[in-house]
Amino acid sequence: MTATWAVDNSVHVLPDDEETDLRSAVRELLASAGDIEDVRRVADTVQGFSAEVWRQLTDSIAVTTMTAPETFGGLGFGFRYLCAVVEECGRALRPEPVLASAVLGAPALLTDAGSDVADLRRDALSGRAIVTTSPLTTASDQLTASGSSSGWTVDGTTRLIDIPSADVAIVTAEIDSGRALFAVQIGGGAQVTRLTSIDPTRPRAELRCAGASAALLTASGDHEAVIRYLRTRGIIALAAENVGIADRLFEMTCDYTKSRQQFGRTIASFQAIKHRLADMFLDVERARSAARYAAALSDSSDCADASALARLEVAASVAGAVTGDAAVRVATEAIQLHGGIGFTWEHPAHSYYRRVLTNESLLDGPFAHRQRIAALAFPDRSGVA
Repeated sequence: MTATWAVDNSVHVLPDDEETDLRSAVRELLASAGDIEDVRRVADTVQGFSAEVWRQLTDSIAVTTMTAPETFGGLGFGFRYLCAVVEECGRALRPEPVLASAVLGAPALLTDAGSDVADLRRDALSGRAIVTTSPLTTASDQLTASGSSSGWTVDGTTRLIDIPSADVAIVTAEIDSGRALFAVQIGGGAQVTRLTSIDPTRPRAELRCAGASAALLTASGDHEAVIRYLRTRGIIALAAENVGIADRLFEMTCDYTKSRQQFGRTIASFQAIKHRLADMFLDVERARSAARYAAALSDSSDCADASALARLEVAASVAGAVTGDAAVRVATEAIQLHGGIGFTWEHPAHSYYRRVLTNESLLDGPFAHRQRIAALAFPDRSGVA
């Protein structure tokens, strides 16, 4: 049997005035936080990000409460607004935990079964507690959980996608009824080891749990759907970040080629350079369209419905594949078109290049996303993973 997926023409993709104003406010805030040298400096600290910038993002921009329901004290905005913030953070290559804590961590604590984490939920939504997550897959989360009258404990290891200095980790662990979602407070039986990463602005870490206390976040029967939705949400946000990175690199390259001269002319006037810039522009716009559609579809989908969730997963994987490829191509072209200066590690293009390569390993790369699309489109086809 082959599934038929059609574009939902009722999805509102174009930005409205509120989103445009939000994007301008975030861009202004991040510009005032410094340039790439400031980003590299704060990323090299023990904390790994600027506490002041994070405070401004949570207080002034409300990144942690933007999509939270009003019943939890949130603003109840659509996910596409938060993706606009993530895109701007990608443009500025900021290391603050917007992806891990605002996009994935805080929403995971809003599940109906999360009644035991009221204090933690409040701190996460306020930005006082930093939440990180694992990749939320069976393959990545080698964890098991055991329940007793005194609560749940988790054992095993997993990788964290961001911020080793976090206070809480959202992970999946195996229980008798399958795989469930847990919140593990870091410390005691849950220890984090920072790993070497090619991208200092997005550090990686390993979480080792040995009888670590944990809170169950998903109710019986809802485990798989909640985990799938959270992971899909992360894929869409990561696609938006890749769009921001590609857009900034394209802008940077255009500016350089318009000012760099050879043979008495700016190199942007050469036909060969024009074609390469045009290809970069098409990559950016294709990526933007795919990411915006997935984010907008998320706002119009009832993910409690299995068919709607599967449709959203297809859109997310399309966005992940398209933006992942585009970001790598634009980054490599940016380095090439900047010439000799572009090949120095000190040039900003290399920091962006490191980020897009790291992003490929967080929530799957383009190849894995295409495999996922095939599996969803042809559910009964043997041999499709």
